[in-house]
Order: sequence, then C-alpha cells, then structure tokens
Amino acid sequence: MTALGEEPKECTQTLMVHTFGWSYGQPFVGNYTPPTNCNWTNVVFNLSMTSAGRQFDRLAHLFLGDIEVWRTSTAEPNPTGIIFNYTKDMTHLSSLLRQPQKIIFDLGNLLNEIYTGSFTATLTATYYSPHQFTPLNPAAEILPISAEKSSEKQPSHFHLPTDKAVTTPKLPPNTIRAVVALHASGNADEEFWYTNVPDEYTSAFPGTSLLGHGPFREIQLLIDGQVAGFVWPFTTVFTGGIVPSLWRPIVAPTAYDLPEYEIDISPFLPKLLDGRDHEIEIAVLSYDSSSNSVQRSIGTDWLVSGRIHIWKDEDPDWKTTGTTQQYLSSPPLFQYLPNLISNVSLDVALSASRNLYTSSLLYTSSGPVPATWIQTLSYSSIMTLKDQGNTQYVKTWTKGSESTVSFGSRSYLYSPLIFNTTFIPGASSFGLEANVEVGHNQRFQGKWTDGVRLDESGKMATVLKGQAVWNSTRGGNGTTEQTWGEVKRVANNEAVGSYGRKVKASGDKVTGDYARINGILVTEDDEEAAREVERILEFGR
Repeated sequence: MTALGEEPKECTQTLMVHTFGWSYGQPFVGNYTPPTNCNWTNVVFNLSMTSAGRQFDRLAHLFLGDIEVWRTSTAEPNPTGIIFNYTKDMTHLSSLLRQPQKIIFDLGNLLNEIYTGSFTATLTATYYSPHQFTPLNPAAEILPISAEKSSEKQPSHFHLPTDKAVTTPKLPPNTIRAVVALHASGNADEEFWYTNVPDEYTSAFPGTSLLGHGPFREIQLLIDGQVAGFVWPFTTVFTGGIVPSLWRPIVAPTAYDLPEYEIDISPFLPKLLDGRDHEIEIAVLSYDSSSNSVQRSIGTDWLVSGRIHIWKDEDPDWKTTGTTQQYLSSPPLFQYLPNLISNVSLDVALSASRNLYTSSLLYTSSGPVPATWIQTLSYSSIMTLKDQGNTQYVKTWTKGSESTVSFGSRSYLYSPLIFNTTFIPGASSFGLEANVEVGHNQRFQGKWTDGVRLDESGKMATVLKGQAVWNSTRGGNGTTEQTWGEVKRVANNEAVGSYGRKVKASGDKVTGDYARINGILVTEDDEEAAREVERILEFGR
C-alpha cells in the first residue's frame, strides 16, 4: 500500500491493443504519454499476441516517432489458436520515454481464403525503480538514422538496395559520447543469406536457380564515406524458416527480439562537432569472388535503420572539441575455395577476418577524455549442395571482440550454426527435412547503450538443436531443445548470480523443463541438462 501523498513505486500502462488483419501499409499509429502517477528509473515493454488459423510468420517494427526501438516477428498460428509474448528492457531509451511520442507499430499481414490468421497485439509498459540494482546511465538524447516517415504515419526503415540509407544528423555541441544502435535484417531473397551461393554458381545445377551474392554479409556504418564500424550479422531464423515445425513452441534465438548491433562513434566526435554537415550511412555488402573483396551487391532486400545515443557534458553551454589521434582500418581479408563437380555437387569454403582501430582525445569541461573503438572479427563458412541443390549442408561461425578505453570490452561467438536441409519435390506437394543447431556465446554483461562500463566478468551462452519433417499438404512434426546458461558478478544486493535452463519440446508441446538459479533447483532435475549448461558456458574461460 502506498502512503498518503507518496507516489507508487511501479505503474503500468497499455500502449496498444490492435488487430492486424490485411495490414500491409497500414501500421498501428497511436500516441504515447509518459506516466504521471509514479517515479521510475527503469522500464520494460511486454508484447503479447494471439492468432488462430493459417498464416506465415510476419516481421514487425516498433517506432517512437522516426526512431526504431524494437524489431520482432510473430509465431505461426494453428487452427485452434496460440498466444505468445516477449518482455524487453527499454531503460536505455528513457530519454524518449520521458517525452510524448507517436507510436508506430508496423506488422504487414495478408488475409484471404487460404491465409486466415490475424494477429491481435497488446503492448504494455511497466515503469519501476529497482534501487538495489546497479543504476544505468541512459543517453540524454537519441537521434534517428532513418527515412523519417512518421509524419506520413508510416515506419521509417530504409529498404536496401533500393534506398540509400543516409542521414545528416545534428549532434548537440556539448556531446561527449555517441553510440549508434543498428537494426538490420534480410528478407525475401536475403532472408537466408547465409545459405546463398556465389554469383558464378547460381546456375550450377541445370534447371535449378540458386540465390546468389554468397553466404557473407557485412553491415557498415559510414561517416562521410569512412567506415566507423562494421557488423557481421547473426543468423536470425523466423518461425516459418527452414522447416516450420522446428519452431513450435520453442522459437530460434532472437526471433522475438532481433539483434541491435552497437558501434561507439565517439572517436568521430571531433569531426561530427566541427559545425559542418556530415553524412551517416548504413550499407550492406556481400562477398564478390571476382575481386576477392566486399561490394555493394545484395538481393532484395535488407531493412535497416539506426539510432544515435548521445551523452552530454554536464555544462550545457560547453562546446566539445577534440583531436583525432589514429584511424586504422583495412578491407576484410578473404580465403575462398569452391569446388564444383558438374551436375553432382558444389562445395564452397569461405573465411574472413577484419580489424578496425579508431582513437581521439575529446576536450570536455572536466578535462581531456580519450575515446576509442576497436573491433576484431573472424568468420568461416562451409557449404555443400547436392541433388540438384535440393540437399544443402551449411556450417558457419563468427567470432568477434569490441572494446573501448572507458566503457570496457566484450567478446562473442556465433556458434554452432549448422543447417542440414533437404527439399523433396513432388507432383502436387513438396516436403522439407532438417537438422539444425543455432548457438550464441558472449562474455560481458550489459550493452554499450546502458551508459555504464560493461561487466566483463559476466557471460551467457545458449544452444538450440532441432530436427523436423514437414509436408506442404499434411503438415509435420519436430523435436527441439534449447539450453541456456548465464553467470554474472553479484553486487549491490542483486539476487541472481547464475541461471541455467534446458527446455525440450516435441509435437508442438513442451516435454521437459529443467532450471537452476544460483545452483538451486527450481524445476525438475536433469543431470544431462546440468552438464550441458556447464559445457556451453566454457566459452571465454
């Protein structure tokens, strides 16, 4: 109970309740007003959806004005109906959420006599003040890198390669730190980009046309044409991807919360604050075997946007200046080994590595402050196609590290990523079979846009394994299991230092659920699951 005159410590408001039927080009548009009945330091959004019938998975975008803040996707429904939800921490967007905003939620869907499923979405926000937790330091201001179409009541992401994703932002003169958060995902011909073949092999099997531009993508952030940072993206698999029956009810990692990739552009502040106009661009590139380098050649399409998180000097009248000390960047180094046995098989091996180093000295009201951004990435992909391209094996991994002088460092490994798939053509229907493994490991706690130094002692790992069969007229069945482990430093009375869980599903139902918190069993015991949690957490030891 709240004492008389005391504001509650938690409050919740509903931001959207909307049904998306035939909704291409018709996003939900509403108004956001910050709560006035409670003080808060943290906020989480919860998105819940229901659907019944037959329908594809659908991509969705949440914008506050011109700024994309969440990219998600739907589960595929069944005739009796489903419900799914996801909770996302939005504290790093506090400066936006303390001001009135236009909400634009875009979920393009279609309805006809075959595809009958609508999606009814409910979005809520819960505001609270966890005083016992380590406080974050969200950005004072956030600017868009987008097409800025909110005035037209439309989402503001760019479509590549059709658009050129360029903006000319004006940073406040007293900016002392800037971090860009990028949204980028492949769709249509680029949805399974990691399985695409080099352009010279799109017709490797007579009568079959394979998707091209190769299995490598690089997302670049450019400032006046100079690479300020780059991303080798994670392979998000949507709930209709590979084989639909793989993802019921356990979905692939990041399907409900597509990755946000962060790049610290603080070393470029001496340039961005010199009073001139400067272009910031998002580009997506592929591997070109003829030049053994990256090029701006991709299929249709990639949807991209970004945000600039800005921290300001404590003196509002300060004008930040600085000197650029060092910039070292070279194109990716590739090793490429293809092997085609005419009308029998195609093997493609591709590996890459790249480094970037930038540093500047910024002059703030408190004195000189160094700013650095350092990236090191490596990548490997092995691919085999047989049976006129109907059978494909793909194994890939990406390993990277990022560091700053003042806010810590992090390392990550996208592995295992293994897809073994078979397409079975038929006269009136077709079949799909697949075995998959999808994994993600990281050694750090937090994100750059939290505004505090990363906890480099924390680590997280997850691995999903599944096998499934499916027929276009009869449907199918799948078996999936996912293991999750997380360990972090316990400080300031935070309660959870370790968490481990393994969930198994088969035939659209959960068949096993094991979990431990701080080593204490909270669901059914499973020694095999305990060993699996320990094994996946070995990354970075």
